[in-house]
Amino acid sequence: MGERSDRTIRHGEFEPSPGELASSLPVAAAEPATHADLRQAVSGGTRPEAVRFAGQLAKAISRRSRAADPPVATAAETAEPAEPGGAATQPRPLRLVAPPAVGSGEVVPLPAAPALVCDHSGRVLQANPAFWRLAGRRTDEPGDSPLGLRLPQLLVGPDTDARLVRADGALVRVRVIRWDLPGERQAVLPVELDEQTSRRWTTELERMARAGTWSYDLGTATLTRSETLQELYRSVGIDPDTGSGAIEGEQVALLCQALRAGTRAPDHHVELPLPGERMLSCRAHIERAQDGSPVRLIGTVRDLSVQRLAEARVRTSGRRFADLMGLVPDGIGLIDPSGRIVEANAALCALLDVPLERLRGTLAGALAAEPEQLGPDGLPNWLRRVPPGAEHGYRIPAVPLLRGDGTRVWCAVGVSMTWFDDGGTLWLVVCTDIEERRRAAELLRTAGTVDELTRLPNRAAALELVDGLLAGPARDQVALVCGDLDDFARVNSSLGHEAGDDLLVTLAGRLQRELPFGCTAARLSGDEFVVICTDHREVGGPDALARTVAELLGTTVAVRGRPVHLTASVGLATPPPEGDGTPVRAADLLRFAEVAMHEAKRRSRGGIGMATDGAVRSATGQLELEAELRAAIADDRLVLEYQPVVAPDGTVLSAEALVRWPHPERGLISPADFLPVAQRGGLLRELDLWVLGTAARAAASWPVHLGRPIAVAVNLAGLLPADQGFLELVTAAVEQAGLAWDRLVCELVETSLVALPPHALAAMAALTERGVRFAVDDFGTGYSSLARLKKLPAQTVKVDRAFVAGVDSDPADFAVARAVVDMARSMGRSTVAEGVETAEQFHVLRGIGVDAYQGWLFSRPLRAEAIRALLTGDRLPTPAVAING
Repeated sequence: MGERSDRTIRHGEFEPSPGELASSLPVAAAEPATHADLRQAVSGGTRPEAVRFAGQLAKAISRRSRAADPPVATAAETAEPAEPGGAATQPRPLRLVAPPAVGSGEVVPLPAAPALVCDHSGRVLQANPAFWRLAGRRTDEPGDSPLGLRLPQLLVGPDTDARLVRADGALVRVRVIRWDLPGERQAVLPVELDEQTSRRWTTELERMARAGTWSYDLGTATLTRSETLQELYRSVGIDPDTGSGAIEGEQVALLCQALRAGTRAPDHHVELPLPGERMLSCRAHIERAQDGSPVRLIGTVRDLSVQRLAEARVRTSGRRFADLMGLVPDGIGLIDPSGRIVEANAALCALLDVPLERLRGTLAGALAAEPEQLGPDGLPNWLRRVPPGAEHGYRIPAVPLLRGDGTRVWCAVGVSMTWFDDGGTLWLVVCTDIEERRRAAELLRTAGTVDELTRLPNRAAALELVDGLLAGPARDQVALVCGDLDDFARVNSSLGHEAGDDLLVTLAGRLQRELPFGCTAARLSGDEFVVICTDHREVGGPDALARTVAELLGTTVAVRGRPVHLTASVGLATPPPEGDGTPVRAADLLRFAEVAMHEAKRRSRGGIGMATDGAVRSATGQLELEAELRAAIADDRLVLEYQPVVAPDGTVLSAEALVRWPHPERGLISPADFLPVAQRGGLLRELDLWVLGTAARAAASWPVHLGRPIAVAVNLAGLLPADQGFLELVTAAVEQAGLAWDRLVCELVETSLVALPPHALAAMAALTERGVRFAVDDFGTGYSSLARLKKLPAQTVKVDRAFVAGVDSDPADFAVARAVVDMARSMGRSTVAEGVETAEQFHVLRGIGVDAYQGWLFSRPLRAEAIRALLTGDRLPTPAVAING
């Protein structure tokens, strides 16, 4: 306004002239204008809860002290008199008036103020108890209910000074606040007033709404600003009296021009942009006396900055939500509490084959494909009311929905309740088309029971056949023989997978042609077959059947012109006698035969095994132990003990970490028992990682021993240098533990260090450069020769306990131990003898030049607390120290 060129002007019925404003308008500051219409100030951008608070605030003020307010200041004595007949049309110079003091009584929030909800025609839809009390109406009298009445029957007069018509005909002076609600509804808040509380209520309401008012008296040409308007101008950094006149001067001039022209303009509105993306809304209108003559101009100024920012955020959020709804391939719909679809994305419209304009307003019950899907409320029974929030949502795996063309589509449905704009809730439903998935599952369920490669029955068909036989009268004569080719992988790796497939087809044909009558062959998987015999007595008994199958699979087959000799390990199983526990199923009998087959394969190639109770229990126990070991590793329920490695004088050089498993029911399980389980179950890598991390963390806190930091040695059997990620995993364990690199020794068995690929050698070299040492464990027990020692990238060689045990009595053990030590010394490697238990062994080993010793002669394995205590002490006693002493 004023001289500003960036203003945006919107007006009613008149078009003002820019030159109407006087060049200089002195401005008065005064009390809040008690007759300003604040309806625009509290509607639109103000939250409903803020307006409800305003009602509570007004009630609180009206019920407080009735002390008289300070008198309202009048126009300055220097005000010029109005010209005859022109007081209402010609703006006079604005005069400064001192503002009155306004009482600031304590604000006490009370229960919700009286309020109504009306529809677009003004019919009352809802009234709260506070309104019933204010209107003198009783809830137990149907004739007293305001519901259904028109608002003019309850409230008369202008909103700024209205009257509430009570049930007894009495009138209550109120000020009416309105705000719009979704669905063309309006909330109405009648606030009871009296003369003494009007100004205080208005001031607090203006401040809450970030609004202020001004008035221009047409008779005295005096402009007054409310206290809250002055606060508002200061908060946005505006001096309203700079430039050519007051900031309100232009609106005054424009409305006066409309009055002179005889235009009956309802109001004038201008939006004033400010720096920092702020905006003021300035609205003014003409107040008239009862005879229609203009009395004063009333203006309301609001700070729209927060509202505009919130609106922008809402628009952006809405656009993001709409974009997301359009991108999501699943169908998404919003359903209101009455069960009507209020919004849906394109995917849901396509899924249901219904356009959006038809889908909106449709009852969710129309989506039910079956009548029994409808509940008593007419809603689908899969649409349940739950608390708002995704955490309370639920999912239904498969629901048939009715499409627009009358067909059905199967969907997985996810449902949750979410908040609506008006504070209510609605359903958020996500529908995923599972038609293809169901068809695929149906195809799998009804798929042929024939193996595609060999045309033999597959596993499912075999189990079905055996179940039928076990349910028949001749179940005791049933026998299963499971056969697996030995080292079949060499055929695939040498001749190719196509040659391997040809071999399997040949064997399948051989089984079909040469098996005895009453026997059926099936292919379980890979190179594993099973033969089902309906009556083993007809083929000479179970043992004869097992030998026949082993001979048919163990043969020489020509594959692409090359003879390939095969052997097969087979396992035999027969049903236990009836009455011996729970009846056995086909899956159990097949598992028994596979256990016997694996047991035979473990013993030798081409073996035959029988599924005895002991073998089955052992296999089951191994599986249970494997599962428990996996859980123990994951839950950190293993423990480490540490056995010192000492020099001849008893100085501790390092300590080897040895894993122990204290089982809660079986007691302490020996590594000899659970390490093979870890190997068969593929757990060695996880076990090594646990030991490496735990040992490194423990060693990082060990004290120095006699001025020397102590290294920790870790056996690695599953985490090997040739594995991908070996360098990264070891690095991570050491760095996370904070252990010095030269305090880690990685012990690997001889066989894992033979023929290492280049990347494994590079990983070991990188760790060695940092200070890590590698030791060859159990050297001499593998299949490599002593001459290969020079090729092993290790700094230490450990003489295996098998040779140490007889080094003082067996010339062969002595010769092997001396050869290992001599060769290690010649190639610059140190040696450690493990399993040293007697002084005689120590003296012999020391005599051939062993550098360090480990065994019960010096110390048993110690728990973490004990090894720390040992390292704080003196040297360990050794036979060499005793002799020297």
